[in-house]
Amino acid sequence: MEVLCRAPSAFETLRWDDRPLDKATLVHALEATEESRRLQEARRAFSDLLRRAATSQDCIDLRRWIDRRLDIDALQREIAKLPEARRVAAIRQLFIETFGRDPRAWDDPALRRWTDSAFGVGEIRSRLAAQRPIVGVHYFAWYQHDASGWRNHETRVPSDSPKPELGWYNSADATVMETQIRQMEETGFDFVAVHAIPALPQTWANARAFLERLSGHRLKAALVLDSLYTEPPAVKASWVEKTRQEFGRNSHYLQLHGQPLVMLFSTRLDFDVPGVLLRNVYWSSRYDPGKNPFNGNLSLEPRDWPFWAPTPQPLANGLVPVIPGYTDAALGRAQSMVHERNNGQMYREQWQRALALHPEVILVYSWNEYFERTAIEPTDTWGDQYLRMTACFISAAHRGRSGNC
Repeated sequence: MEVLCRAPSAFETLRWDDRPLDKATLVHALEATEESRRLQEARRAFSDLLRRAATSQDCIDLRRWIDRRLDIDALQREIAKLPEARRVAAIRQLFIETFGRDPRAWDDPALRRWTDSAFGVGEIRSRLAAQRPIVGVHYFAWYQHDASGWRNHETRVPSDSPKPELGWYNSADATVMETQIRQMEETGFDFVAVHAIPALPQTWANARAFLERLSGHRLKAALVLDSLYTEPPAVKASWVEKTRQEFGRNSHYLQLHGQPLVMLFSTRLDFDVPGVLLRNVYWSSRYDPGKNPFNGNLSLEPRDWPFWAPTPQPLANGLVPVIPGYTDAALGRAQSMVHERNNGQMYREQWQRALALHPEVILVYSWNEYFERTAIEPTDTWGDQYLRMTACFISAAHRGRSGNC
């Protein structure tokens, strides 16, 4: 059933039951058959047109098609006749008409969410037209002092970096958090993506303190779990579950599509945690489906989000990233990247691109990342220039308009 979408015949049962073997051997043998090749071809066509993988409940249709030995063109025509396929095509066209972009492959989660909804096409059209993005900002709660200067647990902030208006602060300082929360809220942000490193208790405690200080504010927060790159799936799942239990019930924790959002930085989502919306945020030189080097199969997976990207940045799975500029030239990496701020011009271009794509989420990188110089909080170098621009663009986003700030 798993490999061929059918039960074995009596002859096949006797053939395979009459010898010692394990499941892997049987699977390998079945996958090598012409029947399996035809079924996989049908599965690929099914996924391409319906934007979801075939399940065991689709086996009846899959078997009907491959048993008739249809060629690929005829197979695609048969799948396209399904009511579900026609609904996917109609909603895909609504995205193109409403937003001027094709969601296929780039935004399959949204396409499938509307397909699976109970709404008619007319209602979906109205709801898409009324869609407004929520806007978040990455926030790092890892700064501290030691004899070598201002730093996180691993690296010293380069001495020539812009200096925050709050000074070289400690991220555990309650006054600093309260000031930053007020600034974020006044700027118009809807939520904060708080980076926490599970192996460092202080960043976890800082994240908890940040959530607690949201009391009385409209601002929401969600955690980004960092530094789990090489951990096995069970360990990653345990930290997501810990996040759900400790933070997910907080009234200020961000719920997206009815579930608490938990992001992991740059690691495979090769696990699931019930009751949690998981997203993998990472940087890649390309995010394009079929050309994405982060994933071994070069695909853009439905749970992937772009961390940042140079202009023109993509919309991937409902999210568009925005940065004011980027440089890691001072970090001693083998190959550095530099994207100049140009006195706010890059930020303007990124925001204008984000607004034109009509995403569900816009996520700014970052409030206070000084190693790669992506911060927008007030500093001695640019004052509150970026907060004023951000407030203008967020206002435009919430009204569903373009912006020239």
